[in-house]
Amino acid sequence: MSSQYQEAISKVAVIGAGTMGAAIAQHFLMKNLDVVLIDVSEESLIRGVNHIHQSLTEAVERKLIAEERKCALLANLITSTDYHLLLDRQFVVEAVFENMAVKQSVYLEVEKHVSSSCLIGSNTSSFSITDLASVMKIKNRFFGVHYFYHAAKNKLIEIVPGENTTIDAVSAITEFYYDIDKAPIVVKDVYGFAINRFFVPWLNEAVRIHEENLASISFIDKVAENIFNIGMGPFALMNATGVPITLHASRTLEEHFGSMYTPAKRLVKVVESNQAWDLTDESCLENNYAEVSKRLLAMSLGVAAQMVDESVTGITETDLGARLGLRWPVGPFELMNNIGLAKIKSAIGEVFAKYNHSVPACIEAADPKTGFILNHVKSHVHGSCGLLEFNRQDSMNALSPSVMSSFGSAFRELDNNPDIEKIVLFGRGKAFVAGADIKFFLENIKAGTEDKIHEFTAEGQSLFKALAESKKETIAFVDGLTLGGGLELALACDERVATTRFLASFPETGIGIYPGLGGTQRTTRLIGKAVCKYLVATGAMINAEQALNYGLVCRIIPPTNKLEDIAAISSIVITRNCQIQAEKIFEEFDGDLSAARLDQSGFEPYRAALSKKAPIALRVAMELIDTGADLPLDQALQLELDSLLDIFSTSDAEVGLSSLVTGGRPLFKGR
Repeated sequence: MSSQYQEAISKVAVIGAGTMGAAIAQHFLMKNLDVVLIDVSEESLIRGVNHIHQSLTEAVERKLIAEERKCALLANLITSTDYHLLLDRQFVVEAVFENMAVKQSVYLEVEKHVSSSCLIGSNTSSFSITDLASVMKIKNRFFGVHYFYHAAKNKLIEIVPGENTTIDAVSAITEFYYDIDKAPIVVKDVYGFAINRFFVPWLNEAVRIHEENLASISFIDKVAENIFNIGMGPFALMNATGVPITLHASRTLEEHFGSMYTPAKRLVKVVESNQAWDLTDESCLENNYAEVSKRLLAMSLGVAAQMVDESVTGITETDLGARLGLRWPVGPFELMNNIGLAKIKSAIGEVFAKYNHSVPACIEAADPKTGFILNHVKSHVHGSCGLLEFNRQDSMNALSPSVMSSFGSAFRELDNNPDIEKIVLFGRGKAFVAGADIKFFLENIKAGTEDKIHEFTAEGQSLFKALAESKKETIAFVDGLTLGGGLELALACDERVATTRFLASFPETGIGIYPGLGGTQRTTRLIGKAVCKYLVATGAMINAEQALNYGLVCRIIPPTNKLEDIAAISSIVITRNCQIQAEKIFEEFDGDLSAARLDQSGFEPYRAALSKKAPIALRVAMELIDTGADLPLDQALQLELDSLLDIFSTSDAEVGLSSLVTGGRPLFKGR
């Protein structure tokens, strides 16, 4: 990376104190950045600060932050109408309204006052980044940063390089957004970028369906909520975000992509009359569920595939963007896999034919049996180091079958590369890997298909074994939450390097199950039975210093999102010196939760935690640790698998796992 972008960004500015600009400034403040907010008038600035103040006050009322924290954040905000305050800024975001001439006038003013190393971004949703940059003297440090509502809370951000934007600038701003807990996806400079490109036609198609009297507004919303598994249908969403925004975006897409994007006449009429949609409308009662479903699916999923054909962004990035930016439970390509490619191909072909568009090539090329491959885990090569990047931030990188499959493919690719000497695993977002996918477990318990859980775990153990036995040096860079299966994944590596943000636990016995990917076996061999039992039995959350004292990690370093820094991570050969004191009491603990046991001297500090555990899961976990400690590792790991079906068949497992979804405290009955 160019040296001018090496320094971590701590001083930022936002131009425009409207709703979006204020929210962007708020997010920067919440990430402890020094923020300058600029607008043309004091009145505008006062309104913007009031927005920020109100939002932070709501956070205080919800007990998300303390009043003192709110005051400290606001103290880092400077407001002004004077561009001279930009002199020391490292990154400036323009967030004025969508008018190209106004935006370009802002860039000219910004360029007069910033340093040559200052990065400049535009929060635009409709203009070409290359066109916006045409008036600038230095175009190579300018790019789009398309935020999604609410900008302070929604994790997604589209980074859009212009024709002249350098790779160094894109890398620097991508790392910056990872550092402040956003989920950036890099998108080609085309109108609509990625997410709006398929989301806006979805909204417009809903209006067309209504315009053709195929279904009422309320019926269309209900169908959309059902097939996309979302909380608000297209008409309710347009009312919430502003109907004129949909019209403006549709007109922009029509101008550049043709008649398939032409705004519905009824959309134009509603905007011209300054009205919102009547969500109670049931004027058309015909039950056209199949037709409404087909049209909504074909238009949105078809356009998403069309966009991938044009290399606007990738399949995995599109789905991540839909899940984070639109809050869809599954993205377009995963949804196509779920529906079946043959069915969706037929629907798209029928709908697209009306506009002389063919079925997108990526759908034609996809294997109907396997569907689209989503790379939730990506491999990178930096010299002799291979990197395995987990990036499914909406689920905190949880291990689902698709994530595990993606990990296996990426790992084997690096493991078979003769030029690779070291493999480093890391996760994007707030977690390294936050355990296994609870929804997958629950779905199979309720369906009576616990054998699929066993199959998933067996495949996971096989993959972890390959990782553990790799001839390459393997290091888990554990930054953030590392829970359950994520900790077991890290334990399969040669070493673990933690950051100051590291927090880890084995929570399984508190949700009716036990660690089944090596947690009861590799942990014992690394740090001994007493501490292993303590961690598994209590579910205690430990930080980096505690993990270092126990011998779970070999060193602690500052957090970083730079690939070259992660590639440079090395382990240190140390003598394991597991520091245990009170934990020794767990050496002979067998899972007995009787009063006689919990009243014994030394157990007082753990009585409350242990009393909340599932008794069967706790007893089985302790048995696995005791029995497995005297066996070869392969046989010990098989013990974990042998008890898996029994534990997932208990009512305690369903109660415990369900509690993570409902948020209530599980009441275990020991059966």
